[in-house]
Amino acid sequence: MDFQKLIEKIKEVAGICGDFVFKNKRYFLAGLVFVCMNLVLFLGTKDSGTSTKSTTGVYKDFKENKNAELTKLITDYYKAYADGDTDAIQKLADPVCDQEISYIQFYSAYIDSFSDIVVYTKEGLEKNSYLASVKVNLKYKDVDSAAPGLDFFYIETTKDGKLQINNIYGSFNQNNNVYEMDTEISDLISVYIRQQDLLDKEAEVTEEYNAAIEKDSALKTLMEETLPAAIVQWNADYNAQLVAKQEEEAKAAEEAAKAEEEAKAKEEEEAKAAAEAEEKANSYEGKVNSRANVREQADKDSNKLGSLDKGKKITIYGEEGDFYKFDYDGTTAYITKDAVTVSTGDADDTEQQAEEENTENKTAGSFEKGTKITIKKTTNIRSKMDTSSSKVAVAYSGDTVEVIMSYAEGWTKVKFKSKEGYIRTDLLQ
Repeated sequence: MDFQKLIEKIKEVAGICGDFVFKNKRYFLAGLVFVCMNLVLFLGTKDSGTSTKSTTGVYKDFKENKNAELTKLITDYYKAYADGDTDAIQKLADPVCDQEISYIQFYSAYIDSFSDIVVYTKEGLEKNSYLASVKVNLKYKDVDSAAPGLDFFYIETTKDGKLQINNIYGSFNQNNNVYEMDTEISDLISVYIRQQDLLDKEAEVTEEYNAAIEKDSALKTLMEETLPAAIVQWNADYNAQLVAKQEEEAKAAEEAAKAEEEAKAKEEEEAKAAAEAEEKANSYEGKVNSRANVREQADKDSNKLGSLDKGKKITIYGEEGDFYKFDYDGTTAYITKDAVTVSTGDADDTEQQAEEENTENKTAGSFEKGTKITIKKTTNIRSKMDTSSSKVAVAYSGDTVEVIMSYAEGWTKVKFKSKEGYIRTDLLQ
């Protein structure tokens, strides 16, 4: 069977996946033009360590290269490939995508070993780089005869001076466009594969391959039926796994986004609660001094929530412009500062409260001269019978004052230590 018929046979076996198999025929059909084996192309890093470029080497004679480092690189690659050791392969060839890793692991299951490796090279684009065609015999498991093949590698020298296979220009990447290729190297390879010495070598290997499959029916069945069908199945399975993985990743991303959103909402809720707790901790009392409207916002034109009468006590949480923010029946609301007298919690508040509560009864209560009274809470002693007059002293809980005289105006003159002054009579009772 000639190569064209063999290719048609592969497309027939592949069915609707025929195009995929045909494009990737070098992965499972030894003896084809340019690629005669079930091998994936591997090529090394782009960086050759030099900027010197030349395409003249592609026109030089095709020759066997016995460079020890180069031979070891190719030999180690084939050993790792036969073992399905993709970790080792990625140290020898770079880059290798996930899809190609999956293919190698699948395909290596059919491989027993590689032998009789001969490396032919021409100069690559840059110094110390190679266009390498490798003649090798591929022995499959449970098949007596080996399949002769001709594989291709583009090899470069890395920054640390080591040879590495550059996999960007392999047929796997060319067919799948996973990595962007350098057009200069791609063009060089296009010229390389048309050189007569390489074409002669391909013809030689093709003849050996045809003889091998005609001699061994098991090898022929493997190459024409078993492998093509297996590759089609691998492709279908890989795509199914890829779809499942994408769906799983999408679901995980959705769950992560949801969790992040919930965490953010919780964080905002906690921050709000902390802010409210801080407001309450720093809150203070006030009393409405004239009937006033309660607003939804710190704006006189905002929505009116209600109103408060004079004398209503409120808990103030903060200030916003000309408004106090306060608790209005469990709702945060606003009232103008002018309508509220703020309590500071000191003697002045007590004194002011007493004055407001007894405005109509200034004669209430009086004490005889010489009476000693123990102060119950912090009390201001004024220079005059007026809460706006200056303070003579401040008496604290437990201090004692002596009455000098009580007045009908609601004040009592007292002696405190060495000073004399006035205290609201109401505060002494």
